[in-house]
Amino acid sequence: MTRPLALTLLLLAFGTAASAQAPAARSWDSLSEADRAALIEPTRERWERATPEQQQRYLDRARFWASLTPEQKRLARAGVERYQQANAEQRGRLREIWRRFQTLPPAERDAARRTWESLSPPQRRAWLEAGGPGVAPPPTEDPPR
Repeated sequence: MTRPLALTLLLLAFGTAASAQAPAARSWDSLSEADRAALIEPTRERWERATPEQQQRYLDRARFWASLTPEQKRLARAGVERYQQANAEQRGRLREIWRRFQTLPPAERDAARRTWESLSPPQRRAWLEAGGPGVAPPPTEDPPR
């Protein structure tokens, strides 16, 4: 599992409520050349300014996103939306948990990811509220409601 997926899973702890379906989008082929260029230009400029390491990160993220199923993409978008709607304190706590997670040795990060995937949403939320990986052990039961 890659870092973006782990962050997505962390964000999903706030819930996976489906966002409203957007109206059907136009296909890329239906766009004019000018519209396509307008959409691509900011990405091209960002690419040109990026260091080789940043360019590699951009490629890795794009490949990772392309590898996701439509359902995984939907859940990722919902998680990001929930994160954005969280209050400043909650976002700060999640950033701190993520920072600590990133400092774990690779074997511990992998174990935490596997554990995360095995937990129910209430267990994930409880683990984060207790401090998350590297701070608190994962819950073994669903927390009381």
